[in-house]
Amino acid sequence: MRIAPCVGLWVCALSTLLAQEPPPAVSTARYSIDAAHSTIAWELPATLHTVHGEVPDFSGSVELSTGPQGELAASGRVSARAGTMRTGNESRDKTMREKVLEVDPFPEIVFDFDRVETDWSRLSGDRPFEARVAGRLTVHGKTLPLEVPVTVEPSPEAVSVSGSFPLRWKSDYGLHDPSFAFVTVREPMKVTFRLRAVPSEPPRN
Repeated sequence: MRIAPCVGLWVCALSTLLAQEPPPAVSTARYSIDAAHSTIAWELPATLHTVHGEVPDFSGSVELSTGPQGELAASGRVSARAGTMRTGNESRDKTMREKVLEVDPFPEIVFDFDRVETDWSRLSGDRPFEARVAGRLTVHGKTLPLEVPVTVEPSPEAVSVSGSFPLRWKSDYGLHDPSFAFVTVREPMKVTFRLRAVPSEPPRN
């Protein structure tokens, strides 16, 4: 029996596809921020002194994906509860929460990231290495792009990421200026962090 040319081509193509191995699946590993062993703090320059603050209540997650060719990509989110930020001065903290951050309508400060530039081969080692994280920071309801250089410290139990960045809270995000009398508060604020990420579930395909 003679097979028509067009049918023969389809049979050959189908046979070729069936003979090929399926492409490797993309696997994803999920991590959560271990807040008990992580810190987020900030420094705000003011007249005659620097205000030191901390963020005691925050959470986050990281998703690390391995592509078909072994390429790695990371994305995630870190969210801080603005109403818990403190400087150790109750009157100043009340002004910060009510007039500057306005925590009732804007309860969270969020950093969403979807790009990490680094030499991913170093993640399997035990020595610190540098990376650059790019995403979007939302403060007081306003979202702007943000890129942060970080130091990554891998270990068998966790991955720690530390770094700092300047935050122009007034000119970029439009926050109320709490300066008064002879005390002038200036920008930028310096935000520092050290976040420890631990596996929250095993890799899945």
